[in-house]
Amino acid sequence: MTSTPTDDAARLWATRSPRLLGEDAEIADLAESPDEVLLLVHGCALLSVETPLGPHAVATVHAPGFLNLPRALAGTTGLCRFAPAPETEALVFASDEARRLLFAAEEDGQAFRRLSLGSVTTILRETNVALSRFFDDLKRPGDRERLSREADPARLAPQNLPVDPGKVYDLFDAAGLNPTGLPDLGLVARRIPKEAPLVTAGAAAEEAFLLAEGRLRVSIRIPGVGEEALAILGPGEIVGEMALVDDSPRSADVRAHEGEALVFVLSRAVFRDLLDSGRADGAPLLAGIAIALARRLEESLRKTATFRVLAGPF
Repeated sequence: MTSTPTDDAARLWATRSPRLLGEDAEIADLAESPDEVLLLVHGCALLSVETPLGPHAVATVHAPGFLNLPRALAGTTGLCRFAPAPETEALVFASDEARRLLFAAEEDGQAFRRLSLGSVTTILRETNVALSRFFDDLKRPGDRERLSREADPARLAPQNLPVDPGKVYDLFDAAGLNPTGLPDLGLVARRIPKEAPLVTAGAAAEEAFLLAEGRLRVSIRIPGVGEEALAILGPGEIVGEMALVDDSPRSADVRAHEGEALVFVLSRAVFRDLLDSGRADGAPLLAGIAIALARRLEESLRKTATFRVLAGPF
């Protein structure tokens, strides 16, 4: 029987007591804050990114969902604050416990992974939607053009790294997973020609892609501005991951960037089977995906903060 997010939260709730979050106090995720992760089990909280101009609202996190998972998975601090609604309650996990549960094969680990993947993906989708709508709030003449110049996509390009087809870097290094075993988990290799589309915004989506060779460019189309690159991805990163957890259409375009790319295709059916079956050999892959998503969320939040500052008061 498939577990729901409520089922997973109830399993974790059985071993700890919830904390009532102060309804009048915002939670700043600072370096000096307690090294802990909060799982909302009742209520919701508004997530805002910190900027020199003040907090900028990005997304609302609803129970059951993690507030600050990137703190444990990506080491992110000082980037966000959270404003809980009245009577919001959360389960508290030390960051080292959160990392252990993410990779654990037992049922608590399975529940933690499912909630982690759902939480990070939902917040990432809301953040990307906020980015695509950001220019709607710009009123002064020339704001759009200036912001597009300042956020030059070329600045997003990673340093040149050696490409080894037998080794996928960030995602699988973090998970301790050998990519040669991906076909055994049900993933299929696919080659993408130079500048050919892999994903088109607005299209139906049921697959995610793990990049093994080359680079991918993730971008959105902004009226009056044109293509705005959200990220240039290198080997070991994942794209299209939102398709694994909901039925929303693609939110961005993805192309092979300046050369051919090799990806491993992870279908929603295979992903769900790995999540629901609790296969021990699938735990590192799912944990690695959660870590990659946490890093992607950090990047999107930082870009949101940058756009807010460049736009100035409005």
